[in-house]
Parts: sequence; C-alpha cells; structure tokens
Amino acid sequence: GQRMTPQARIWLNDALTLDPKHITALMLLASDHFLNAQYQQAIDIWQSLLDSNNPKVNRVKLIEAINMARMMK
Repeated sequence: GQRMTPQARIWLNDALTLDPKHITALMLLASDHFLNAQYQQAIDIWQSLLDSNNPKVNRVKLIEAINMARMMK
C-alpha cells in the first residue's frame, strides 16, 4: 500500500533536474515503478545505475532487483 505522494514526486523531479544521476532519487523512482507494476521502467533505471559504475551503488542488490522485475513482467 505504499504510494508516492504528489509532493514527493515533485521533490523527486526537482532532485533529478538538479542532478540527473542522483542515486537516491533514481532508486526511489525505480522502487515506485516496481511497486506500481511498471517493471520495465524500474529495470531501465536500475540498469542505468549499474552502467554508471558508481561505487556507491550496491551492484548485487541492483542485479537482484532487476532479476525480480524480469520475473514479474
């Protein structure tokens, strides 16, 4: 029953406007897509985070999330 409020979405969009590679904002957006059965959108975001090779990204968890989303599609 988790939902992103309109205000939260505005803040998320603001953060991504300032920094399109903002890890936390992207993770929240991907999680929201996943929770709303928008699996391909979640996969796309998670894959972009993997491709970034950012050391702050937990690659194992992202791969697990991508695999889960692929199973749900």
